[in-house]
Amino acid sequence: MKDTTFHPAPLWLTTDYLEPILRKYKQDEGLTITQLDIKPATAKGDNYASVMTRIGIDFLLSNKEVEHGSYIVKTSHEGDPVTSSIMSKYDIYKTEMLMYERILPKLMELLREIGDKDKLFAATIHVDYEHSAIIFEDLAVLQFVTPDRLAGMNEVQTKLTLKKLAKMHATAAVLNERMPGILNKLQRGIINRITSGFSPFFEGVVEACADFAGKCAALGPYYKDKLLRLKPHIMEYAARSIDPKDGHFLTLTHGDAWTNNVMLRYDPTKQGKVIKDIMLIDFQFSAWTSPAADLHYFFHTSLPLEFKLHREDEFVQYYHGILAETLRQLNFGGHIPTLHELCVQLESRRFYAVLSSLTCQALLINDKTDEAEFNVFMGEGERTRNFHNLLYTNKRTQDSAIAFLPFFDRRGLLDVTD
Repeated sequence: MKDTTFHPAPLWLTTDYLEPILRKYKQDEGLTITQLDIKPATAKGDNYASVMTRIGIDFLLSNKEVEHGSYIVKTSHEGDPVTSSIMSKYDIYKTEMLMYERILPKLMELLREIGDKDKLFAATIHVDYEHSAIIFEDLAVLQFVTPDRLAGMNEVQTKLTLKKLAKMHATAAVLNERMPGILNKLQRGIINRITSGFSPFFEGVVEACADFAGKCAALGPYYKDKLLRLKPHIMEYAARSIDPKDGHFLTLTHGDAWTNNVMLRYDPTKQGKVIKDIMLIDFQFSAWTSPAADLHYFFHTSLPLEFKLHREDEFVQYYHGILAETLRQLNFGGHIPTLHELCVQLESRRFYAVLSSLTCQALLINDKTDEAEFNVFMGEGERTRNFHNLLYTNKRTQDSAIAFLPFFDRRGLLDVTD
């Protein structure tokens, strides 16, 4: 069973540490903290890469006004050597600290430049490279909640997420144009050309999918054989799907855009039935590549089957309209892709949909979480194989494979090529 005890708060998280940070953030050198409440925000097993701590602070301003603030402190943890050895190669802590310190605030400044008051991300309070820590506003206090990852997003949630991604992609392309090279160096997404540390997971789950296909009357040995032949090639084919290509629109992608990495807020006047806003969170795998990576990943990890089968073109068109308009308003000097060009780009990179659908989705909508530990699904022994096979006992995962394996096969995406 999972260890459900909570991670302890960092020992250095004290009044003496936080007071100068709040003074700078509030632009008030006379600010003093009167009360500090520290609570863990994640249990062990909830997040394999980070520790989240919630802090509530009462403070007195120079003008004697009393204020209260609630913030999240996100820190790295090195509790498991397998996790540490793999995640260090992806440089996730440095990437996310750079995102919150320098990049996300600049993207928001670009939106304000064109009079767009939409908020895409939580406000950054402080970034601490010494402690590998980020402090940002607590969205839960603002009544933001995480959508149901097992249900899949509805139409409103989908379009709001696509709107935020489109604005992030557009402002990032403009920022890189105005500050050449600031974003190109971010190259360590989930799939990249520098490290393939996640390959045991991807290859193992493809094998589990093959085993399911072989036993499934709707699929059979044909798909099992194809998947087993494809297994040793999936990392290379996935890398090709994120490689820069001449003539393609490139930008900074979120890198892990799925249900749990957005938070939504309902309109309190509508009895919790109308969604008012959505925010993007978690930028550990942000990388410079095609927006197709975010779109394929988001569609195939976060949408219900009927949306993926019948409404992808509609959602792409919606996304493209916001992307193109934001780029135009920001006077982007590069080529703004037409809808047709974006669709061609998505098609040429569709192997990322194969990877997202058959492997990532299987893990992310898994409803049997007792063994869902990083060192289990990233291993190679019997316990790992059992967990990979367990992922394909989920009916949503099975239904998706039954629907999409023939779809991918008809496009030649399951074929082994040079």
